[in-house]
Amino acid sequence: MNTMTSRPTARRTAVPSALSSPTPSAVLSRKLFQAAQNLTGAAVPTLADASSVDVLEQLLRGEVPPPGPVHGSEQFRCAAFATTREDVARSAYAVGGTSHVPHATPFRQSLSDLRPRLIRHLSHSSRWLARDPGRARLIREAGAHSLIVLPLTVRGVVLGLFVLYRLAGSNPFGEDSLQEAARLANRAALTLDTVRRRIEEDALARLLRHSPEAEEPPAVSALEAAHGRGPAEASAAHWYDVLPLSGARVALVVGTATGRGVPAAVAMHQLRAVITALSALDLPPDELLARLDDVVTRLDRRRPAPYRQPLDRNQPGTSCLYVIYDPTTERCVAARAGDPSVLVADPDGEVTTPRLAPHSALGTGDEPFETTEFETPAGSTLLLRGGSTGIREQHEPHPPQCAGADDDADDPTTERLREAMIHSAPHLPRLADRVLRHLPLDRRPPVLLARTRALDPEDVAAVTLPPDPATVSTARAWAGRQLAAWLLDDLAYDTALVVSELVTNAVRYSGGPIGLRLIRDERVLICEVSDTSGAGPHPYRPRATDEGGRGLTIVGRLTQHQGTRYTSSGKTVWTEQSLPE
Repeated sequence: MNTMTSRPTARRTAVPSALSSPTPSAVLSRKLFQAAQNLTGAAVPTLADASSVDVLEQLLRGEVPPPGPVHGSEQFRCAAFATTREDVARSAYAVGGTSHVPHATPFRQSLSDLRPRLIRHLSHSSRWLARDPGRARLIREAGAHSLIVLPLTVRGVVLGLFVLYRLAGSNPFGEDSLQEAARLANRAALTLDTVRRRIEEDALARLLRHSPEAEEPPAVSALEAAHGRGPAEASAAHWYDVLPLSGARVALVVGTATGRGVPAAVAMHQLRAVITALSALDLPPDELLARLDDVVTRLDRRRPAPYRQPLDRNQPGTSCLYVIYDPTTERCVAARAGDPSVLVADPDGEVTTPRLAPHSALGTGDEPFETTEFETPAGSTLLLRGGSTGIREQHEPHPPQCAGADDDADDPTTERLREAMIHSAPHLPRLADRVLRHLPLDRRPPVLLARTRALDPEDVAAVTLPPDPATVSTARAWAGRQLAAWLLDDLAYDTALVVSELVTNAVRYSGGPIGLRLIRDERVLICEVSDTSGAGPHPYRPRATDEGGRGLTIVGRLTQHQGTRYTSSGKTVWTEQSLPE
């Protein structure tokens, strides 16, 4: 047996201060370093007088090393060093320092064939020491006379290198020491691999979470938008969207997916895709959230139990706020799930908090959603605030997810946001930064800001027509005069055909008054025909012998976008044509 004499308590070199920052990479790197320190702590002084752990630099960058031996010039970083002697601790290469493992050394050989190396009697005159000056200095100054080198591997993937030294006054290593060291190395490699997988998952989650930030809000005539969010290390999955709708309207969306990590980030992107698809159907906010609620419930049933929505309606779940702004009426209509809120600063600087109808988080209740309407005069600034993250300390209560509307105004965070918006900055991104600075670093929700604009009354023309076949020629003539007044004669012929087809269908399939509206937006001419029928048009491919059925096909060829918006009194069929350059 290779017994060891009694040794002092192991001394460890400190973790670099750069890893003390709260950034995600530093936090996860610190976990890697801690796992390495646990390994050297288990080896010193029980098994060795000194021990070091070097990990592949790829791990600290969040990358996954390829399987197989290490042959090239991979860079390693010292993650831990422990020793029983203070003079050795001072002379050791610094924790956090980088190095390469030279060829023709026991360290490189162990990394190449993934097998341990036992050098029972280490000679300081060995030629391989000249190829590795850093480790050679440690060996000579510490008086190391016995050495064990073990690769840290999991499923054939090299994660690092574990080295143990016996110093002067200790017996050399034996086979029993090698077996004990191998047992420690295997256990530590599994720990490092767990941290590695966590690094990989967190990197993916960060990429998914922060992808909405890289998207610039689309340029729309109805408003100007900017977004901001809390610290980069926040693990909650927040999102915001600006979605153009028909009739020059715009939908503003903020949401928070429950949970953390990759599952929450994936859920966020699923919900963004669903909301984008539902918004194309021109659904009102309450109906859109009702369908989204059903989707969340369906998706939740497929998830493993740990990733499902909380059943307690007072616990944070997936939240969403959906607001539609109409520049022709200068009004908003909104609905929410969970506890998001909206603040409105009018052009005079007065800040109000609309009393949104309360509703529990998505997927947690079956009560109907309700909409709330409020005025937003041109020049108003809207601030949409995301909901609770669901990641709080145990002693901190969560805000009720279906609290009353008055709770929005009484919330301390809302009050801080109100103070920041009293004097709205002309530059929206600057205002977003100022708003977030008014909140503690760990309590900064995602915010979406929008400054509203109104369409000039001269750019909107509307007429009401009777449901009579003679109305078609009247509508066509009225549209022609309006386009001439707007100096859009280049669109007159195509628009006349579009108006004729849409009004003809309205006369044929509805029995009430028909509304015709033209909107000259910045980039498109919008034509809308409203009637009292709830049946939408369904284009089909006519046969060569059919005398009719080609009207909607013609409309599709003459316009860039077309669709149907259903209302409580019927429907509106709309088209968009690009304005001449």
